[in-house]
Amino acid sequence: MSVSAPADVLLGPGQRLPQTSDSVAFSVAAIGLSARDKHTLQAVFAVSQGRRPRLEPFVFAPGRCADLFVVNADEPGGLNAWRAYRRAHPDRAHTPVLFVGHNRPADLQGLFLPRPLIVMRMLALLERVVVDVLGYVPTLAIDETEGDQVAGEARANGHGAGIRALVVDDSLPVRVQLKRALEGIAERLDFAESAEQALTLLADNHYDIAFVDIVLPGLDGYELCERIKQDPDIDETSVVMLTGNSSPADRIRGELAGCDTYLIKPVRRRVFENVVGELLPAHRRGRLRPALRAPVANAARVELPADADGMGSTGQERQA
Repeated sequence: MSVSAPADVLLGPGQRLPQTSDSVAFSVAAIGLSARDKHTLQAVFAVSQGRRPRLEPFVFAPGRCADLFVVNADEPGGLNAWRAYRRAHPDRAHTPVLFVGHNRPADLQGLFLPRPLIVMRMLALLERVVVDVLGYVPTLAIDETEGDQVAGEARANGHGAGIRALVVDDSLPVRVQLKRALEGIAERLDFAESAEQALTLLADNHYDIAFVDIVLPGLDGYELCERIKQDPDIDETSVVMLTGNSSPADRIRGELAGCDTYLIKPVRRRVFENVVGELLPAHRRGRLRPALRAPVANAARVELPADADGMGSTGQERQA
């Protein structure tokens, strides 16, 4: 399921965000991959099932077009098959392609992933292609109109709402999503793609609230939460765990880790607002607009219905 129009990508302050889309599945066509490469790609598909965007294998058939290609640059037969496909389908010449191999051939243009192929590295690169080239961002926690209104109010006041927030998620689309949700109400907004990067930021900065994905490379979100809550220098940081499901096991592990609450992805705008408003210190909550001041009852038990509406490099994003 492709996104029809490419869009600009926000990788730092002042650039435009990609277009929003409700499409969540993107097809990936493999050409010339070895059995081992295919196994890695299958693992990428499996991991992406709990994420947005979701990646799925493409089955070649008349009238169908893949959203992305992964081509083995080490295999002449694979390169020839890819070139033949492009010649036969000139209307699909701009379909993004990721080449994998030991060395990039001099005549190849496009993204290149060197071997050895690592599942999370390949997944992160494919997700970046979906956002950067295909212009995809999942359904936002705060819709575009609402987010622009809040940001406008903050600029008119000369500042954000005073919130210092940290987002820890290895998914670029999720970081884009949370950036848009928070940028109108935060005076400081930092991002990390792993728990280790987050701990480095936490050692040098104070945050009012941290949004932490459960599934992270290296230390997982539970371990990061435990370290935050066990460190007297940063234990006042509210931790919101981000999860793709609401299983009892997730709740129990989150409570044992000391998290303040959790949000089930994709996140409803109103639930997001209420949780943020509830967790902020009172002196900061008073500077928020009314919709964010009202506490949410029993925040740790927030659940979203199945049809709920559901950022971008690591580092700092300070609000002007």
